[in-house]
Amino acid sequence: MRSTLTEAEREFVRWSRVARVATLGPGGPHVVPISPVLDGDAIVFATEEATAKVRNVRSDSRVSLVFDDYVEEWNALRQVIVSGTARVVEPGPEWERGRSLLYAKYLQYEPLATIGEADTVMVHVSIDRVVSSGF
Repeated sequence: MRSTLTEAEREFVRWSRVARVATLGPGGPHVVPISPVLDGDAIVFATEEATAKVRNVRSDSRVSLVFDDYVEEWNALRQVIVSGTARVVEPGPEWERGRSLLYAKYLQYEPLATIGEADTVMVHVSIDRVVSSGF
């Protein structure tokens, strides 16, 4: 079992435009797509405060994220599955850093879906376990 990304996995995660995050709530797993960014050895994404994933992370910090690349040639499939510990980051320097990284990766974010301090939190995921295939 590994707790760090290989360089190939890091590049794959860095350039992935979408991932799926699974959180645990009272009704069981909750899985939704997110727009993530790699911040050193952590994964960060923004979300509205009033979401199930934020409520779930606040009560159970265990999460899993799936980054995948589907192609019709199945021997070329790639995926990285990260399990980790999430925490909600409120506005402040770390929150600002997350927003800056997201704005740099997703150029449409700032003009079309501004990340505002009043209603948006950053979720910071520390990696505990990595599993991949296709690398």
